[in-house]
Amino acid sequence: MKNITDITPESHDYVAGILKNIQSGGQFIPPGKEGTLILPGFDGGGEWGGAAFDSEKAVLFVNGSIMPWILTMVEIESDETVQSHPGAKIYQVNCAVCHGQNREGKPAANYPALKGLNERMSDEQVLELLNKGKGFMPSYQHLKENEKEMLISYVMEKPLTNEHLQGIESNKDEVLYTHTGYNRFLDLNGYPAIKPPWGQLSAIDLNKGEILWQVPLGEFPELTQKGIPKTGTENYGGPAVTAGGIIFIAASKDEHFRAFDKDTGEELWKYKLPAGGYATPAVYEIEGKQFVVIACGGGKMGTKSGDSYIAFALEYE
Repeated sequence: MKNITDITPESHDYVAGILKNIQSGGQFIPPGKEGTLILPGFDGGGEWGGAAFDSEKAVLFVNGSIMPWILTMVEIESDETVQSHPGAKIYQVNCAVCHGQNREGKPAANYPALKGLNERMSDEQVLELLNKGKGFMPSYQHLKENEKEMLISYVMEKPLTNEHLQGIESNKDEVLYTHTGYNRFLDLNGYPAIKPPWGQLSAIDLNKGEILWQVPLGEFPELTQKGIPKTGTENYGGPAVTAGGIIFIAASKDEHFRAFDKDTGEELWKYKLPAGGYATPAVYEIEGKQFVVIACGGGKMGTKSGDSYIAFALEYE
């Protein structure tokens, strides 16, 4: 309970009410139907963007997210829809984790709703998507043709025919449970359920195995304006460090690109990007002039998507 968010009394009480009804308190707790706390989370800790290394001083710079999640198991056969439509069970096993138990989608994670899919796509288009995948969605070509037909019938809200039901086989290794997806544990206002910082940049001395400094990475301006110390945000992407002593990193939910002093962690500069820079910057040189570039794809954590690269030239006085 000591780690529950304290940004407001209402936030604390809301989170405490949820926490007392789910499993928590140690490592390797098996997930259950009541919900299990996952910390630092499915996307917590150091991210896929990697770290930056200062070979001169043997210091590693790495950003991380401190974000709790809740994993909740669901017994598939207990779902009334599954009992009434065989395609619903195939959906629950393969699709519900991302698109929601009731096809409602998860906009914050960029997983679209599948309700009303029959108004946006044809059966043939859905079949092609199942076979080939697209973007974050993998291929489901491994499903049997009959299973694909039943799944399409369900998501397109069409009645089953006798042809759909032909060839259904019992499966001794039948899946009994699925889960409700990758759900962040948030307070009533959408902020992380844990005390800040929620994202930070760290410098680690690899010779001594010591953390030299840690600073919040990113902020929620509306909280800062209320007098709450800078919280940091969940972040995706990594840092780049230069021989001139600067760390460049975007990654934060507030869609800023920042420069930090590598020796102190002091924030030296920031720039608002057209969309979140959820990538690792690249540093390069042309005709003696140094540049740093960041991809602004956005689209994570409920932020807008983008399609630009922004490059900055470094000027020396």
